[in-house]
Amino acid sequence: MRRLNVRKLNLGQKVAQLLMPRIDFNDPNSLTSARKLVKEYGVGGFIIFGGNISSVKKATEELQSISQIPLLFACDAERGVGQIVCESQPEAGTRMTLFPFTMSLGAIGDERLVYKQAWHIAQDMKSIGLNLLFAPVVDINTNPDNPIINIRSYGDDAGLVSRLSLAFIKGCQANGVAACAKHFPGHGGTDVDSHEDLPTLGRTLDELEQCDLIPFRNAIEVGVASIMTAHLALPTIGSGKIPATVSKKIVSETLRKRMRFQGLIITDSLRMAGINKIGDETDISRLAIEAGCDVVLDPVLPFKLIERLVKLVETGGLGESLVNKVVKRIILHKNEWLSNNSMESSRERDGQKLIAEIARRSVCTLRGGEISSKEVRIYVFDVTQSGEDRHVRFAERLTDCGVSCETVSVTPVADVPSILDNSYHGKALICLVYTSVGAWKKQWFLPEFFRNTLTRLGELPTETALISFGSPYVVRGLHSFDTVICAFDSIDECQHEVVNVLLGNARAQGVLPVRL
Repeated sequence: MRRLNVRKLNLGQKVAQLLMPRIDFNDPNSLTSARKLVKEYGVGGFIIFGGNISSVKKATEELQSISQIPLLFACDAERGVGQIVCESQPEAGTRMTLFPFTMSLGAIGDERLVYKQAWHIAQDMKSIGLNLLFAPVVDINTNPDNPIINIRSYGDDAGLVSRLSLAFIKGCQANGVAACAKHFPGHGGTDVDSHEDLPTLGRTLDELEQCDLIPFRNAIEVGVASIMTAHLALPTIGSGKIPATVSKKIVSETLRKRMRFQGLIITDSLRMAGINKIGDETDISRLAIEAGCDVVLDPVLPFKLIERLVKLVETGGLGESLVNKVVKRIILHKNEWLSNNSMESSRERDGQKLIAEIARRSVCTLRGGEISSKEVRIYVFDVTQSGEDRHVRFAERLTDCGVSCETVSVTPVADVPSILDNSYHGKALICLVYTSVGAWKKQWFLPEFFRNTLTRLGELPTETALISFGSPYVVRGLHSFDTVICAFDSIDECQHEVVNVLLGNARAQGVLPVRL
């Protein structure tokens, strides 16, 4: 790639470099808009949503070929590109890998394994033209009731989170893909999903220094390419109840000057309620840039935003010298990270082996350990309400191991007496709880009806086991079960390994990375 010079860009191109709109492959008009943003405006890059292997690769190749300035292509592949992009060919080796939730790695605590995972994700990304990974999550999950970080975090200990996130950054960037530590200055202590509203933290800068900022400092020391800001308010540090994303005190003074970060600072999505309630996209973008951010992520109306920001610069509402400074940093990043436009990679096809190892080593036994009965009744508590029979793989694995199963799906409108009937005699009772974490989903906590029903089931006079697939915090207060086991994801491999532990065919190797 030829070295770029900011002085050769016109004002429109400079402003467009500050934006990273989305390409949503579920929207038939999205790619057409992306072509126009590249050809007519010179946009800086895109965040990718959806698509399959062939469609994403074809789009990135085409857009790079028509762009005068190399493009950033980013995605939120915290757990692997399979989190965003589906497979497009059935043959072996074409699937984008989806790893268990990040807390699984926290339960293992092995930097070598995290490095290998990040390396593999980077290989998958390069194979379809993606070059900026919005990971790792370096938030320390200090609030058990955190609705949006939770199992996306390595754990609640600053040392563990730092150690593993550094391994992730090194593995990713050693394979030529820029990493992004998020969400600055730390989203782990919140009790509100910033997709829905603006969380507020009352922590002082000194308190942040003792915990939340530690992984960010370490990430900066090892050369993380970028950092994403959080849409959360810290009234004791910022200017009242405004998002950190638009706070000069937090972005410029703390991250840029105090912590001496020289890489790209990227906002979280402008579509989130934690930021978009404070004004329109033009106001938010101007405030973010003035606060010290370089890249404005995921605007809803990118064409209009570029035009309005150009007018702001022309009328003195946004300093052109500041825009020049920011664009220079973006170009420096591109010169460093996009020096090779080739999509070829030495992609190893060991993703399934890595998934299996993470699943095997991450299962945690909190109490008890195994059941002896060869007949079981499975109670399914699916908080995710996915409509899928998530327990099927679990039951199939039990059956394969010679255990006879019957299943009861528990819903908020279930008849409690029928759930608690005494026909279980001679059978072990296994309660499976499925939770998850994601934007706007509210799938991370136990509804009161589920908790009360679980309490009563755990008190029945037979062998009882409680299995959590997802957030480990759901087992708090459920003390009557003989056996309590935690995994951090419901993918098939995790369910199979839990069965192995439950039947005494394997030893639980994980150590719970959070305090209950």
